[in-house]
Amino acid sequence: MFTSLTVLAALICGMFLASVASTVNALRREDDEFRALKKRQRVF
Repeated sequence: MFTSLTVLAALICGMFLASVASTVNALRREDDEFRALKKRQRVF
């Protein structure tokens, strides 16, 4: 019983960490796109 709960908790923790990493990656990509857009607007 304890082992199954530990494995379940580890899976939930892993999914949470994957979700946070995905969110951070998406925000970083959005920031890069925004900077590129500002740079293009500065040229014109």
